[in-house]
Amino acid sequence: MSLSKKINSRIKQKVKKGSKSVSSRRWLERQLNDPYVKAAKSEGYRSRAAYKLIEIDSKYKIFKNKVSVLDLGGAAGGWSQIASNKIISYKKKIIVTIDIHPIEPLEEVFCIQGNILDDKTLEIIKNKFPYKTDVVISDMSPSSSGHKNTDQTRSLLLAEIALDVAINLLNINGNFCCKLIRGRGEEELVTTMRQYFKEIKRYKPKSSRKESAEIFIIGLNFMHQGLA
Repeated sequence: MSLSKKINSRIKQKVKKGSKSVSSRRWLERQLNDPYVKAAKSEGYRSRAAYKLIEIDSKYKIFKNKVSVLDLGGAAGGWSQIASNKIISYKKKIIVTIDIHPIEPLEEVFCIQGNILDDKTLEIIKNKFPYKTDVVISDMSPSSSGHKNTDQTRSLLLAEIALDVAINLLNINGNFCCKLIRGRGEEELVTTMRQYFKEIKRYKPKSSRKESAEIFIIGLNFMHQGLA
């Protein structure tokens, strides 16, 4: 069966009342009936988020002719799987993924548990790349507080951290992609990115849930600020 057919085939499943709280039951039913969750299991991806990166790369070719990738907020590993698959033809490829949570080992991927804001962790990352990296991707998300404005502010902070890492570690003509919950600060983030990238794109993949306010900001062809 093709991927599109797997995505479109839906068999509604319900969770027994009384077995879970109402919120837990709704979350579990959403997971059970999510076509991207089912497809990820079928295709061997660690998370449904893999399809978001597949769509992003299909549209903007962020991995084309690239050999090294830094994946921020990489747990459970879905984005690193896609990054590794996209540059599989290159013998010298380097994929590094980092998260504050543990990441189960992935073939041909350096997995680091740590905080990107820690100087020692950053030094470990730098040492994995002979020079710098061609692509920085970030699927970092704040833990949900249940308060919309708080979550949006935290998401913006993570996007800014990811951008700062990209500015410091990207090779010339490298690419950047980060997740952001839309809201206050989005335009300022994009304005900052325009100083460093020749093109800026905003994209919401089909695999992103409709009710989600997330969007992906993509910076193409990194350049030094002085060349902007």
